[in-house]
This record gives sequence, structure tokens and C-alpha cells, in this order.
Amino acid sequence: MKRQLLHIIIPMTALALSACGTMPKDSGQVEFEYPQSDGFSGNFLAGKAAQIENSTDYAAKYLLRAHELDTDNKELRRRAFLALISDGRIADAEDIARQLYAENPEDLFAVMAVMDADIQNNDFQAALDVVSGLPQRGINALISPLAKAWLYTGLEAKEPALAALNEIEGNGALNPLSEYHRGLILAYFDDLDGAERALASAYGDPADAPLRAAEALGAVYERKGQTQKAALLYASYMDRHPQSLAMPYHLKRLERGDPPLATVLTPASGLAEAYLDLATLLSQENAVDPSLLLARYSLSLRPGDDITRLLVGEVMEIQGRFDAAVSVYSSIPDTSPHSWNAKLRIASSLEQIGQADKAVDLLKNMVNERDSRPDALIQLGDILRIQQDFAGAASAYDKAIARLGGDSQVGWRLLYRRGIAHERAGFWKKAEYDFLLALELEPEQPYVLNYLGYSWVDMGMNFDQAEDMLKRAVELQPDDGYIVDSLGWVYYKLGRFDDAVTQLEKAVELKPDDPTINDHLGDAYWQAGRYHEARFQWHRALSFNPTEELRTTVEAKLNGQVPSTDPIVVN
Repeated sequence: MKRQLLHIIIPMTALALSACGTMPKDSGQVEFEYPQSDGFSGNFLAGKAAQIENSTDYAAKYLLRAHELDTDNKELRRRAFLALISDGRIADAEDIARQLYAENPEDLFAVMAVMDADIQNNDFQAALDVVSGLPQRGINALISPLAKAWLYTGLEAKEPALAALNEIEGNGALNPLSEYHRGLILAYFDDLDGAERALASAYGDPADAPLRAAEALGAVYERKGQTQKAALLYASYMDRHPQSLAMPYHLKRLERGDPPLATVLTPASGLAEAYLDLATLLSQENAVDPSLLLARYSLSLRPGDDITRLLVGEVMEIQGRFDAAVSVYSSIPDTSPHSWNAKLRIASSLEQIGQADKAVDLLKNMVNERDSRPDALIQLGDILRIQQDFAGAASAYDKAIARLGGDSQVGWRLLYRRGIAHERAGFWKKAEYDFLLALELEPEQPYVLNYLGYSWVDMGMNFDQAEDMLKRAVELQPDDGYIVDSLGWVYYKLGRFDDAVTQLEKAVELKPDDPTINDHLGDAYWQAGRYHEARFQWHRALSFNPTEELRTTVEAKLNGQVPSTDPIVVN
């Protein structure tokens, strides 16, 4: 469904970005000293800087101060409003939202905030009046029908609620979303047979449906007294999605005879579900700013929803706000079936902010907590590998693979990761075994071809096979500078310096700031007799923060210890 949403997602993304002034961050968190001032300019500049850094709490704080000092500034009013929404302060934004709505009744986010306030006051008619004024274009063509459907539900008007959903059925790709919410609304009105038909057909095979839809259908079965049918659905879903923790939770609940947990309990929860659906779709298209806004509105209407909290945390990670993400994930209680995923995300965020030791401790506890799951072990291996504890990483991967049933039962990716750990730990035979087995499973996998071929060349073995592997890897990934560098390096080792220069120049174009690739090109230039260019490349290598080992090697070359002119000869 998400591809068909691009034409409405892009305009909405542009709207959010232009209004918020935010920009994505690559990784980590940027330390920024915000100006301290009681004046308008200082607060405005501090708020704008905070928005650029995706620090929504500071943005809201300073822009709100600036707005209080210049209440006639419409642009500032909207900036302050959106900062408040991004920070989850929906109630605090109500007064500004009503001003924005009075100035422009077609301002989607202002409309949503006014609706939120009306719904909190159980005034569904007022909220319906507000949303009915939105033009049916762009993202409004989805939000408006879904909102009207749930607001009519709040007014106990079943037929108008269902009719509202018909407004989004023109695009066949959106039928699953429409049918899902039709099923939820019918379940709310206790039309369980109708709800079953809608939910069972929304996404085809219910066992392959999104988790929430499968849970909703199971809840309908339970309410109808068809607990065996519900158990079969939960078990089938678990078979298709073996890492899911929600379905084992429901199966255990059925065994205890506990009542079903309906996906939607109130009209407000239904609208929150609609916002979550759209926020998820936007996130999948990397439209993170509007995704966060919708998720915040969803949480305002349904504060305790853990799936929405997970989405908010994931968006914050994309924005580089890892401390904030940890805070959101930590709000998910241990009793939730989603707490396990939350803790995995906490570990990832902790590693990103330089607290790898805490991440490792958390994951080690998780490994012992659920002794049949491999995911905590895999993530532990990844973090240990990044921290260059390669033996520890290999051990974690070994245990994960054992839990999955052994080497023959896992995919190429996990074997590839373990192979890297083994190679870096100095266990070449084990590494080679992993790479070769990974290639048996995925013969055309360019990254495995590259790593194995490069390793063979670097160790002075299997040159012909390595050359063939690396040529194929370059054919498969011609824009990957590291793979092109590997092919250039095998030519260098074979004494084919002109070919090496050609490939390594391409690699430097693709990865101009990589110190190792610049060093390789310098070596190739030297062997080709292009000494000034070689020295230039070595100096460039030093400017790109090389490892201490590489720095020492390059400095030695610049001080006269030039690379050997005797290539490896293949007989």
C-alpha cells in the first residue's frame, strides 16, 4: 500500500519540514549551546537552532517564549505550535492551535489539535464540525474520512461512520486500511459478524496481516466465544512470525481464561489507531517529521499505547535523538508484550550515545531472561564487534546460531557477521568457513564476495578466484567504493598497476574521504611512477582521521619508507 501513498506523503512532508525547519541528522547527537536571553531575538534564534538539531523540547521552550514576546507574528506562532506538538505537548498547544485555526481553517495540524481538545471534552460534534471543513486533497483525503468515521462513532451514528470510510475506497491500495477500520467500528457497535468479515478480508490471509489487524480479528473471535478459532489464528500468526512476542502473550492469556483485549475500546482510541496507521506509513517512506506529529496526536488520544511509543522512539532514533528515544522506550512497562523490543532499542540507542557498556550489560541480562531467543545475542554480537571485541562478538553469534538450530539453519547475513568477527579475531579458518557457507546460501551476495576476495588477496592466496569474485561483486554493486577498492587492490597485488590505478581512482571518487582507499591509491600511483600524486594521496589519507596503525604506515611512506616495488607473483 505504501507506494501508492507517495503522492500524498511528499506534499505533507514538505509542509512539515517548511513549517518546522527541521533537518535529518546522520548519527549521534550534536552538542549545541543555546543562547540565553530574555529578549525576542535570542529566544527565536535559540528555538530555531533547536529545531534544526531536532531538539523539540528546547525548540518548544524558546519558541514559546519568543511567541509570548511577539504574539502578532504568525510564522512564529506556527513554529511554536509545531514544536509543542513534536514534543508531545498537545494540551499546551490548544490556545495557539485555536488561533491558527481561526486564521486558516485548512491548517491540518491546527485542525487536529482543536479536534484533540474537543475529543478530550467528549464534544465529538464540535470535532466533526472542525474536520469537515478540510479540503479533500493530499493527506487530508485519508485523515478526514478516518477522523469523521470515528467521530460519528463517538456520536453513536453507525451508518454515517461506515459511510465516511467509503470516501477513501477510490484507491484500491487503500482498501485494506478502510476495511480494517470498518471492522473496528463494527466491533465497537457489537456487530461481531460484520466485524469478522471486514477484518478477515482486509489484508487477505489474517496470519500475514499487520499485528494489530490480526489481534483485532482474534479479539472478535474471542468475543463471539470462538476461543479455539482465536487460538488457531494466534498460533498461525506465530508460525509466520516466530519472533513475535504478542501472540505467545495472547495464547497464554487464553490458557488462563482471561478476557480478550480489544484493539479499540473507545472512539478516541479508534482515531488514535488511524493516526498510528498513517504515522507508520509515513515513517516507512522516511517522512519522519510528519510521522512524529501524527504519532504524538495518537498518543494524546491513547496515552498508554506501547506500539505508538515504539514508533515515536524509532523516529527519534532516525533524528539522532537517542537520549530522548531511551526515555520513550523506558516508559514501556515490563508487563507489556512489547517491552522486549523496547529494551532491544534501548540497547541500540545507548550504544549510539557512547554508553556501549550499559548496552552490553542490558543485552547480557536479556540473553539470560529468554534463553531461546537469538535476537539479543545477535545485537550483543553487533555491539561487541563495533567495540572491536571480536572474540566476544564471535561467541555471541555462535550462541545465537545455536539457538536458531545450527549453521545450516541460518541465513547468509548472520554467517557473514560471524565470519567478520572470526577474521578480525585472528581465526581465519573459521572465518573462511562462514564466508564460503554464506556464499552457498547466497552465491551472488556482493558483500560476502568482496570480504572473502579481499581477505584472500590480503593474505596472498587464491588470486584468480579472488579476482573473479571481486569482478562479480563490482558488477553487482558498481557504486560501492569499498568493493571497487577491493578489485583495485587485487590488481595492485598482482602487479597490474595501471588497472589498479583505474579502479582505485573510481573508488576514491565514490568514497573520497576514506583514508584506506586514499592510501591504496597512493601506493598504486607510486608503483606506476606517479610519485607526486602518490604523496598527495597519502597526505589526503592522513587528513581523514585514519586509525593509528594506518597513520603510522602512511607517515612512514611520506618519510621515505615507500611501498615495495615487488608485487606478488602468481605462478
